[in-house]
Amino acid sequence: MRFMTKTLELDQIIEKISKYLKSDSAKQKLNHQEPSTDLSHVNHMLVEVNDMLELIAKFGTIPFLDDFDIYTLLHYAEIKRRYSIQDLLYIRLFLVMERDILLYLRQRQTLNIKSTSLVPLFDQLSTHKSLLSYIESKLDEDGVILDDATPKLASIRKDISRFDKQLQDKLQKILVDYSKYLNDQVIVMRNERFCIGVKEAFKNKIKGVIHDMSASKQTIYIEPEQTRSITAQIESLKVSEQKEIDLIIEDMSKEIQVSYLSLKQNLDVFVHMDLIHAKAIYALDIDAHMPNINQEGFIQLISAKHPLLDQKEAVPISLSLDKHLKTLLITGPNTGGKTVALKTLGLLTLMTQMGMLTPLNEASNIAIFDQVFADIGDEQSISQSLSTFSSHLTKIINMIKNMKDNTLVLLDEIGSGTDPNEGVALAISILEAFKDYDARMMVTTHYSELKSYAYEQPHMTTASVAFDKQTLKPLYFLQMGTTGSSHAFLIARRLGLPETIVEQALKLYEGRQSDLAKTMEKLNDEMLEIQREKESLNLELSKVREEKQHYQDIKNDLLKRQDDMIEKVKHKEESKWLKLREEAIDLINELQKKQSLSKPELADLKNKLNQSIGGDKSLYFDESLNVGDEVFITSYQQYGTIIDIKDDVYVVKFGKFELSFDKSDLKKDKQKPSDKPKIVQKQKAEEIKPQKQGKLEVDLRGFRYEEVKPALDDAIDGALMSGLTTLRIIHGFGTGAVRKAVHSYIKSSPYIKEHRYGGEGEGLNGVTIVTLK
Repeated sequence: MRFMTKTLELDQIIEKISKYLKSDSAKQKLNHQEPSTDLSHVNHMLVEVNDMLELIAKFGTIPFLDDFDIYTLLHYAEIKRRYSIQDLLYIRLFLVMERDILLYLRQRQTLNIKSTSLVPLFDQLSTHKSLLSYIESKLDEDGVILDDATPKLASIRKDISRFDKQLQDKLQKILVDYSKYLNDQVIVMRNERFCIGVKEAFKNKIKGVIHDMSASKQTIYIEPEQTRSITAQIESLKVSEQKEIDLIIEDMSKEIQVSYLSLKQNLDVFVHMDLIHAKAIYALDIDAHMPNINQEGFIQLISAKHPLLDQKEAVPISLSLDKHLKTLLITGPNTGGKTVALKTLGLLTLMTQMGMLTPLNEASNIAIFDQVFADIGDEQSISQSLSTFSSHLTKIINMIKNMKDNTLVLLDEIGSGTDPNEGVALAISILEAFKDYDARMMVTTHYSELKSYAYEQPHMTTASVAFDKQTLKPLYFLQMGTTGSSHAFLIARRLGLPETIVEQALKLYEGRQSDLAKTMEKLNDEMLEIQREKESLNLELSKVREEKQHYQDIKNDLLKRQDDMIEKVKHKEESKWLKLREEAIDLINELQKKQSLSKPELADLKNKLNQSIGGDKSLYFDESLNVGDEVFITSYQQYGTIIDIKDDVYVVKFGKFELSFDKSDLKKDKQKPSDKPKIVQKQKAEEIKPQKQGKLEVDLRGFRYEEVKPALDDAIDGALMSGLTTLRIIHGFGTGAVRKAVHSYIKSSPYIKEHRYGGEGEGLNGVTIVTLK
């Protein structure tokens, strides 16, 4: 009695959804499901279906197999019962389905599809990849135990094959040897033995066992003695084969028993997913959406359709009820859509409380009720009206007995089926009785007195089904705030009733019609136009909201990208800073270990610092460089002038040198250092003043042995400071003392990578070319 599901045709919705279910367990759950009155539970069910709908729209349906609920087989695992080959095939199929579903869900994670409400469900799933691999290594998809399932089985089947070949060879030889005694040159099976067909007259010519004879008794089927020993060997091997197969099946059964709990949990999850999945597919079919829900009795249907009607042809309706306007009275002509409107509200309410999405605008609001009562057409089709007064009244009496707050009551043609005056009186009294409860009511009627009554009640509002007076066809949508006429005179005239009769009826009607009724009819026509304008404005408002959301999404995306970019730059710069800090600490530690520094060592340290500071070319701006521009050479830490540009290669003159550089090695010198000499204080004797410009060669001719080392120190210091990689040392031929001093220095210097004598045109053995580290 709490929910009149059959009257409102919920059973037909369940039947349609059941067609999309893959498991009998899910079908049973759906058939036994009752509308929920718990707001949070209803919301959770709706969100699950909505998230599943999004998943299906992006990835297609989940790969469920038909009849995948293997609860009976899992019960066998619980009671340690051994499986049959057929049982193992069903379990193997279930594991394949499980693998495919997990792969489907991993795609969702890859594309970051959230499906928030379904994540706890998905997280309960376990993988049985190893179990599936184990079963597939023993059993093929046709239910045959594989030869290599165990070494012993492989050996047995190899022997069977060998003996089979021997048996066939022996039988072929017998056919040849005894051909004159045989009726046919064929081998036949009798009693699972290979036999030959011997003429009855020669049956004693061949030793063996008789297994059969032909209907004419002219052919005797004999198993030759020569093959019996081989057949016995094969039979023995087949017995061993079956024993080994039994052991393999036993082992597979034990493996499944070990995974019983996780398999059952997966099956429970799959059955629940199957139910959500079927609801989502049905929602996709009828273009359903998730409404807002509440327990305050607030109903606002926007562009709602009855789900059992053709969704392409059905006309959407809109209506609203709340705590102030609790009862809606609908009037209008027959077949105009009054009963469909009743059923639409009732069925969409029940579907929502069952966790099903409904065909309406997602801005709609549906209330969650503790009871839904309906008296509609004596449970006949919505296209018929065959209810009687007694059947109507019996149902209403039961409703009054069970009435309480938070109930939805739907009454079709209240007070009909009896004398109109008595019916009106009863209808008003019934409405008065229901008024004592905080309930929501939707009532249809043809009685003018009820229309007037509704206008006088502050808790009631009216609506009428739209009707085209020109075509005399119903338009099916509701006009809130109006009362409709039955349009009996217009319909009678169009159908051909004599005009004199129609005119006479109109005069009689106008005489009885009150001024209030005439005013109401005029207002109805005006309200129709207002309703159309309102619908147009609602459509525009919906578009504006969609555009607003679109631009809000763009804004959020840009803000996120901005935050990501800032975080990326911050992380990059922090990494660079930490790297430079580590290098500085290493240099400090290196300096702390030394009491004094030679000029080359000092030059090497400064060069390292210069490279660390100047190495980040990403901090430089992409400047336009032209011939004649003053530039700073970062790799040499020198200033120079561009004298030529060829294919993005810049020739720069600095000092006595003219070298080629990439653009990334140059910075435009906006503030050229002053050429005026700087006044500096005289340095202390112990201070080291390193060269600021290195030379490409050093001439040691005329030097004494002990003067070579200081000269080379100065030359290498200058070269390292300038970033030069090679140095030409001229020591001449002479007595060899200077050359010996140079080579002695090279061997002990940590700053020289390699050396060689000069080549042709470089000074031969009078010159040594060194490469610096």
